[in-house]
Amino acid sequence: MNETTGLTAVIPMKPLIDGKSRLASVFTDQQRGDLVIGMLTTVINAVKGAGVESFVIVGGDQRVARVGEDTGGRWVPDPGVDLNDTLKTVFAEILTSGQSALFLAGDLPFLKAADVYSLIRTSGNQKNIALAPAKKDGGTNGILVPPGVDFEPQMGQRSFAKHLSQAATAEKSVAIETSDGLGCDLDTTDDLNSYIYMEPGLLERLYSQAAIY
Repeated sequence: MNETTGLTAVIPMKPLIDGKSRLASVFTDQQRGDLVIGMLTTVINAVKGAGVESFVIVGGDQRVARVGEDTGGRWVPDPGVDLNDTLKTVFAEILTSGQSALFLAGDLPFLKAADVYSLIRTSGNQKNIALAPAKKDGGTNGILVPPGVDFEPQMGQRSFAKHLSQAATAEKSVAIETSDGLGCDLDTTDDLNSYIYMEPGLLERLYSQAAIY
């Protein structure tokens, strides 16, 4: 098989009213919702552009579900009590079916198809675990787990270090992929200001993508 077959991408989401709460001081609820949808469509476009045909949006609300279904993906209600429980449940379903599972954060405004494809290739044609660290806070924005590999996402503070430690304990090889697209997740006003400097038309681009939905 080629690098992108036998793989399902997983993008977990919150209801839009709960998304990006740390930006509530600068955006209305509608603007925050549009921002989240714009980033979600950016991630979906990158996944599809990389040749990944199967992707699932987990959680969110009716607008999030519509985006997933209208773009050719599958939407399912959140089955977990928190992000780690959600990813554990969905990963288990995918891996049991014999496919690799690829987690991608839904708030990556610069993600491109080349970033997703590079993460997949870094895994050695889905033979090893591949991780994409966040540029700030020690987080993890991308995880690829091949079938037959015992590995559970441990999202939260210092998750990247936790993932490396888990793999080392299990004596599993880990590949690491870094890029602005994979590393830059948008959570705070500081992030927003930095990213607008990187791409002056960022908000206009994301809002125009969101307007479709």
